[in-house]
Amino acid sequence: MDFEKVKEFILEKKQYFIIGVVVLGLIFFFKKEDTKQNENASLLPEKTEQSSSSSFSTSNQSSSAQSVSQSKTVTCDISGAVKHQGVYTLKNGARIQELIEAAGGAKQNAQLKAVNRAVMLKDQDKIHIPYKGEKVENASNSSSTGAGTTTTNESTSSESGQNNGEKVNLNTASAADLQKLNGIGQKKAEQIIAYREQNGQFKKIEDLMQVSGIGEKTFAALKDQLAL
Repeated sequence: MDFEKVKEFILEKKQYFIIGVVVLGLIFFFKKEDTKQNENASLLPEKTEQSSSSSFSTSNQSSSAQSVSQSKTVTCDISGAVKHQGVYTLKNGARIQELIEAAGGAKQNAQLKAVNRAVMLKDQDKIHIPYKGEKVENASNSSSTGAGTTTTNESTSSESGQNNGEKVNLNTASAADLQKLNGIGQKKAEQIIAYREQNGQFKKIEDLMQVSGIGEKTFAALKDQLAL
């Protein structure tokens, strides 16, 4: 093989040789760029999906946290044979027993046997702790609103009695009903209810004279309108 002739041929055609090398290099470069773009395009939807999923998860967590924060407490009203009647706010899941304790505890004349103190409270519940001797409806009929608490509706009971021509019941009458009695104004009506809450229900109508401001004359004028 004549190397001199080959050398001369390469020198003569070197410009074509260089052009060919450059063309091959460009072809290789552009193919490499296309491959990178295809790889990036295939990865893009996955990232977008992950971002969307993360956003949805964050939104759900935020809604869940807000729902939990809104239900951390319950506010309930308690009345009857407790030391401090009123409205109290307790943690969600609290029982009637905890509401009684928040109200200073039950009075000595409370009828606690009629109260299911294990019942869980709901927001806006109204709980009444009955006094000894106070009529209490069957606990099974009031399990969702504080089973065992008194369910006597004072105003309805008294109004119903008067509409039928019956006497005013001293143990269930409201202040408005008591004011319908002869000689009983707002102040005396409130005193009667306060006496009833502190000492329990009246045993006989004559016990009304134990209330401050009600003497024999007042009692004599209204005794025919009274009942227990």
